[in-house]
Amino acid sequence: MKKNMKVKIEREGWSLVTNITYATVPYWYNATFRDLKASIVMPKVRESGMRYPLLIWICGGAFKVMDKDVWWPQWMEFARKGVIVASIEYRTSNEAVYPAALIDVKSAIRYFKENAEKYAVDADNIFIAGESAGATLAALTGVTGKTDCGMEDSDNGNEVRGVIDFYGVVDMAFGGITDNSNLTAGAEEQFIGVEGNRSELIREASAVNYISKHSPPFLIFHGTEDHMVSIKQSDMLYEKLCEAGVRADYYVLEQEGHGADAFYQQGIMDIIYDFVQSIAEGR
Repeated sequence: MKKNMKVKIEREGWSLVTNITYATVPYWYNATFRDLKASIVMPKVRESGMRYPLLIWICGGAFKVMDKDVWWPQWMEFARKGVIVASIEYRTSNEAVYPAALIDVKSAIRYFKENAEKYAVDADNIFIAGESAGATLAALTGVTGKTDCGMEDSDNGNEVRGVIDFYGVVDMAFGGITDNSNLTAGAEEQFIGVEGNRSELIREASAVNYISKHSPPFLIFHGTEDHMVSIKQSDMLYEKLCEAGVRADYYVLEQEGHGADAFYQQGIMDIIYDFVQSIAEGR
């Protein structure tokens, strides 16, 4: 069968680029170094001058393990709607304790702001998102945009326009990861470390302690049947944001547990897209 066709171009092609080095960090007892990597989905052709919002995604894993690329099937179609998505690697707690992972996330923000033209990123519309431990880091990043955490400031800063939090821990003092299994046991203790003033470190690593009227808007998702991170964490975050007069959109997923497929359905992705676009467009 032979057929001539004239295809209507309804959307442009996008490219996936992996293993971008966004930072170099100490490794092996601070005697060596290793690169931190990012992957990004962006327009294949970027010479037009068009700029797109960027969503930086942070994978969870009880602070102990992470895979920057494991969630790509969920984010690929989202990106092709017109929001660039980058997924980033960060140091887990077996490599370095807090605030190392937070510093890594902020380094990624700075990298993409400083290289905005290269990736067709709108440097004024960068959003941070994460799930579980990744959401903990996303929330901390959002509310400490200008807070000293051991990293020098840059001209481009570390601020983001909004935070998307999937079932993250926002108060380390309030019983964060409650699941008691080999995979998660001691997760927060390992994240914080055993040296220094533990009470102070717990306070510093808890996003709720930095919320103010200057905090960026938040989009929050949590399931009522989450037995790993209590939904009370997101309840608390929502209440604190509302008290500060910060936009907070909170979606409670009934009868859903930690990391359930329900969180990554098209309806949820549409909510995230609308959240990003409403801020980027000033609505």
